[in-house]
Amino acid sequence: MVSNSPTIERGTGMGFLKLNTNSEYALALVAVFVGIFLLASGLFHLVLRPLLWKRDLNRRLLGHRARVQRVQILKAVVQADKSVVLLFVERLVGWGKIENLRRKLLQADIFWTPATFLSVCGILASVGLMAGLLRDKLLVGLVLAAALGWAPVFYLNLKRNQKTKKFETQMPEGMELLARSLRAGHTLPSAIDLGSREIAAPLGTEMKVVYEEQRLGLSLQNALQRMGERVDSQDLQYFITAVTLQAETGGNLAEVMENIGYLIRERLKLKGKIKAITAEGRFSALILSLLPVGLFVVLLYLNPKYVQPFFEEPVGAKMLAAGGLGILTGYLWMQRLIKIKV
Repeated sequence: MVSNSPTIERGTGMGFLKLNTNSEYALALVAVFVGIFLLASGLFHLVLRPLLWKRDLNRRLLGHRARVQRVQILKAVVQADKSVVLLFVERLVGWGKIENLRRKLLQADIFWTPATFLSVCGILASVGLMAGLLRDKLLVGLVLAAALGWAPVFYLNLKRNQKTKKFETQMPEGMELLARSLRAGHTLPSAIDLGSREIAAPLGTEMKVVYEEQRLGLSLQNALQRMGERVDSQDLQYFITAVTLQAETGGNLAEVMENIGYLIRERLKLKGKIKAITAEGRFSALILSLLPVGLFVVLLYLNPKYVQPFFEEPVGAKMLAAGGLGILTGYLWMQRLIKIKV
């Protein structure tokens, strides 16, 4: 009968265990399991654990990142921007327009000074003009210069409108939160601080700035007025006016907050209805503007000789420019007709 227990052989110098096949497999499996466990544990502590810690840290800091950026913007804007470009533009167009541009940049959350913004516009316009002149096409260069120079302005207005729209969407929730906090016994500054921690940007960020400004010595009314300059929202002006009047005359501010939240919510519903009603006009303007361009591209692909004079003849380039200008003018005019303010 063969025993499964390990046997000891004597060799020259020392003894060693000679294991049978089953024991070797068992020990090999145990060794592999222990090795995998140690490897996984090492990878977790050396690689995964720091990554998970960084992920949790980033999640905790995510809510504060936008607020820190807002404070950095305000700190940069407070500093006087007296670069050579800005001084030249001040004399050219006047200080009022520079202040208007500065306010729009602040409302769009763009980390640029007016001098930087105007420099970017000038550089892009120069690039477009040089591209046309290098091909001996002055008209094309002027069109490119106008398009590229206007691109930062379009981006500025887009960012500004996006922030305003999101801010106004958050306003009813913010008013209700302030009303609940006031009914619970909080003061208005502490309620604003609570809202800055509970509401996402941009409303939460603006509340944080208001709280920090009044904590550093600015009156609450002045801090709210500064927020009104940073956000282009008519709904926000209702809130600022209500707080200012309540500070002068007294009254139930919690009830006022609830009424403002209800008013803003109803205005948002009305805006949605108007947007649905005017959808036909907006799509008509878009289709009528894209139809000539699409037809021109189709002809360029199917019969290039038919549209070749537009590129070879001097009159053709002027006709293209006039057609593009007419399409743009018609689109903007139709958009103007269907725009209804609430």
